[in-house]
Amino acid sequence: MQSVKPALQSTENDGRAFPLLSTIASEKWFIGAHIFVALAALSIGILLGPYQAFRRAPAFLLQIDLPVFSYYYQALTAHGVLNALVFTTFFIMGSSYFVVQRSLQRPLKSMQAAWVAFWLMTVGLLMAAFAIITGQASVLYTFYPPMQAEWTFYLGLALVIVGTWVGLADVFATYFDWRKEHPGQKVPLAVYAILCNFAMWFTASLGVAIEVLFMLLPMSLGLIDTTDVQVARILFWFFGHPLVYFWLIPAYVSWYTMMPKQLGVRLFSDTMGRVVFLMLMIFSIPIGVHHLYVDPGVSEAAKFMHALLTFVVAAPSLLTIFNLAATLERSGRKRGATGLLDWMWKQPWGNPVIVSQFGGMILFIFGGITGIMNASFNLNVALHNTTWVVGHFHTTVGGAVFMTYIGMLYWMLPMLRGRKLFWRWAATLQAYLWLGGMLIFGGSMGRAGLEGAIRRTDLAGQGAYISDAVAPWLNMSAFAGFLLLISAVLLYVVVIGTLFFSKEESENVAPLATEGPKDEYAPGIFEKWNLWVVVIIGSNIVMWLPVLLSAVDLVNGFWAVGNPGAAR
Repeated sequence: MQSVKPALQSTENDGRAFPLLSTIASEKWFIGAHIFVALAALSIGILLGPYQAFRRAPAFLLQIDLPVFSYYYQALTAHGVLNALVFTTFFIMGSSYFVVQRSLQRPLKSMQAAWVAFWLMTVGLLMAAFAIITGQASVLYTFYPPMQAEWTFYLGLALVIVGTWVGLADVFATYFDWRKEHPGQKVPLAVYAILCNFAMWFTASLGVAIEVLFMLLPMSLGLIDTTDVQVARILFWFFGHPLVYFWLIPAYVSWYTMMPKQLGVRLFSDTMGRVVFLMLMIFSIPIGVHHLYVDPGVSEAAKFMHALLTFVVAAPSLLTIFNLAATLERSGRKRGATGLLDWMWKQPWGNPVIVSQFGGMILFIFGGITGIMNASFNLNVALHNTTWVVGHFHTTVGGAVFMTYIGMLYWMLPMLRGRKLFWRWAATLQAYLWLGGMLIFGGSMGRAGLEGAIRRTDLAGQGAYISDAVAPWLNMSAFAGFLLLISAVLLYVVVIGTLFFSKEESENVAPLATEGPKDEYAPGIFEKWNLWVVVIIGSNIVMWLPVLLSAVDLVNGFWAVGNPGAAR
């Protein structure tokens, strides 16, 4: 991509002309603020991971408590919320704004709305963090009842969600302005993916918003005495599984639209990428019942239908494997590969930006395979409450998502700072250590789960039992935790070094396309948003409404005293 000449370009925003130069200048503070909060939350959450691995391993069985997080489940909640909810959400919003502005070559529709979104999310984070740190919200990141947190935790999470809604509305408004000025032109693939992600996110987050605002928050404030556990779980998992794709699609954006340009090749198929993002937008929501296989309040028919669609949503992942493998082969051939498979190692394996993304792709293979296994009813029943799920979750979110985000950070941070990446060798080592550590951790936790190791259990607590079949694998996961700890330290060495100690100037060029390929056909139906909104609403009414109605007490409501699913 050629360098932008901002002085020669302008666009309309709120009726006034804004040079692109002002947009790029504002990125330092606006996008940087999102990345700062994301990394600040991660700096705490990431260190609590090795602590838990050491505490669960028989070779360690740490009996000590952390100075702030004096309770195991308090630390586990902070680990999940700060890593999986806070770090990801702030990074996704910041990187999405960055990609939209740079790809469309225009500022956001309203920077005021974007800043409002940021501060809503930040205030929400502080409220939720207060509840966790004070020991009033040790409910894990899957925060449905019967566990109950202090009201600031729920209100804080609600503000974070509302903040994302304001931000995504601003992004869609920016896109519609661009569309008016570019009739008949394909929107860049990166922006199309972000629009699909935000459309899916808004729909899915309605479920958890209803759960929080009408069930959990009133109960925590004492306005109601009871609430229905089954209904709350249904609403949460309407949101909970699409949440994984909310994390994953930005990683796909990097693999599909940034990595090819960094490798100096073209994506194998832009149109196939649009099919993938469209399928993820539609099929990632009506599959959440596979998290409720063990719940007696959900019908067998619903479980069967959601299982089928869970296997269908694997299709975009298979298409992604094909598309990216073909793209990587192009890269390898360009670098001199001539054999059948030697293109695999004819890649820039010493570039931390590329290695981080490759590592995420490798880990996603294992995360995807274990995810398909979780979709099977029989296997899910056997593995659901074991550390197998911990292994699966970490190879997807802690692997594919996290490593790719760090790869994005390694080129985005130097752009925003104006200085080259500090100690590239340390960044490369960090990526390899995380890849190796997460492969060992995911594999050992999965193997321990096959032997019956229970998740969400303080194995260093009084009376906890660890069988001889499980112990070696938990010890192996602790070794992996040590590797991941070193990798985490290196990450912050590189980040701090880039911010304060790097001297050499960096180019202000993003690896983003500003238009779709003209020689590849993409049907206009891809951007018929009215159609896809109807499809999303219809599919979820068919797949989720019967599940919800079977659980709701239509006579007494969510708060029925004596309801079998009710909890105080």
